[in-house]
Amino acid sequence: MEKAKRKACVNDECDYQGNPYLPLWEYIPDGEPYVFEDPDRPGHRRVYVYGSHDTLQVKYCGIDQTVWSAPVEDLSDWRCEGVVFQNVGNGVADLLYAPDIALSEKDGEKTYYYYPNDQAPGRRSMVCKSNRPAGPFEPINRKPDRPQETEGIAGFDPAVLIDDDGTPYLYWGFKASYYAKLDPATMATLAPGEEVRKNLPSYDQMMAADYNPADYNIYNDENTKKWGFFEASSIRKVGNKYVFVYSRNGLPEEPTGKNINQLAYGYSDSPAGPWKWGGILVDAEGETLPDGAGGYTRTFPSGNTHGSICEINGQWYIFYHRNLHTFARQGTVEPLDVEWDEAPVSAGGEVRISTAEVTSNGFFLNGLNPYKKHSAGICCYLTGGAKILPCWDKGTDTLPVARITNGAVAGIKYFNFDKKRPEGEGLLEVELQPLGVAGQVDVYLRPTKAVNTPLQRDGAGRIFSVGEGSVKLGTVELTAEMPQKRTTFVLPAGEASALSGQWGLFFVFQSEDEGEICRFYSVKFR
Repeated sequence: MEKAKRKACVNDECDYQGNPYLPLWEYIPDGEPYVFEDPDRPGHRRVYVYGSHDTLQVKYCGIDQTVWSAPVEDLSDWRCEGVVFQNVGNGVADLLYAPDIALSEKDGEKTYYYYPNDQAPGRRSMVCKSNRPAGPFEPINRKPDRPQETEGIAGFDPAVLIDDDGTPYLYWGFKASYYAKLDPATMATLAPGEEVRKNLPSYDQMMAADYNPADYNIYNDENTKKWGFFEASSIRKVGNKYVFVYSRNGLPEEPTGKNINQLAYGYSDSPAGPWKWGGILVDAEGETLPDGAGGYTRTFPSGNTHGSICEINGQWYIFYHRNLHTFARQGTVEPLDVEWDEAPVSAGGEVRISTAEVTSNGFFLNGLNPYKKHSAGICCYLTGGAKILPCWDKGTDTLPVARITNGAVAGIKYFNFDKKRPEGEGLLEVELQPLGVAGQVDVYLRPTKAVNTPLQRDGAGRIFSVGEGSVKLGTVELTAEMPQKRTTFVLPAGEASALSGQWGLFFVFQSEDEGEICRFYSVKFR
């Protein structure tokens, strides 16, 4: 058995917001992370993230694809590599969905094959290449007689892997999962003698009366009705095994319910399967809180997610995205524990991967520094209809939490109170914009062990606890007469100075009146 060692972000004192790990104004969903050598610094490695680009504001994805990268020794030092691909057909830029990439090395030469997921008719099989990990990428499979079209088999959300023996595999699908071996001479068309095969079953396929697990590329065991493939195919090698990551349609009887917020995985001895059910990697809708009536409340807006796993400096991560629900999805990341057995799957060998908690930490594995100013836009816990407002302005310094009405709760998980507090008074600064509605903002600290524990309410329905072991710090009182401008309110926070380890910071907004109480902009202990 092999187990990756956990290692914190090297530069955890920098001015950096955690999740989302890219600037607050950038929206790169569907992130596929890879560690490649930096072509400009031989011997040095960078993590590169390839995704779609939510820039249109009226629909998902965009007409260009941008790569971001960071040196593996400092996962806070992200830089934009610029636009790496755009395709204009008949004078109109194509809409580009979730891409993927694979590296081929032959005779000391590196070639990066890029699958941009171009959704224009006739170009959905497009394959590109470059000799650099950040491109620019040029199409290689245009039809000679019809250059506005491409030839090949790539479909929706392509995932590509070049195996150790040089054999390329392609996976794709939307509500139906497929795979095939590619011809290494084209990296676009079927290998000679090969055919397209079914991969994982979708939810509808599993629930059909004529469902036969033997028709799919899975182990026929007790998990044949857990798969629920939706989209977002992704493939990685882990130890001596292969892990297939995908967006899963959850089951109605599960606490998370029927949703498409989950990334799940299967594992195999071969990139051609068959796949053994692994489990859930992350659910981007956050915590699952029992509501006392047999159901559950979720703690972040729902929507699709897409991403994959990546090992960086001996630590595994799951890259995924969260939804702000105005065609603005942000890249997020959480650490994972990954173990694998040397024994083959056919002999009981496994790949065991933990389920990540949705947090604000990003690469700060030990928690965020509470003594730095943090945007409310890193909140990872939102209930009661509260939303984070996106902004595409590169000059933005925060994303506010808006739509705050009675009963809304916002939380940042987690701050590390082992950090040495600078000389100060033990205070908490909370930046709010009152909106002419009288109310109060109760501030709590919540321990990590309280994840998935419910809010508690009194007989009048007012919240008095944000989970097991939570500690109330104080209250900000808002009046209807207050100026409706961004204002910093200061609370005593001496209790926080006595804490150790990681704690979540939660804000409960309550009012006797209807309407939006305020907007929440930033927070800082001092």
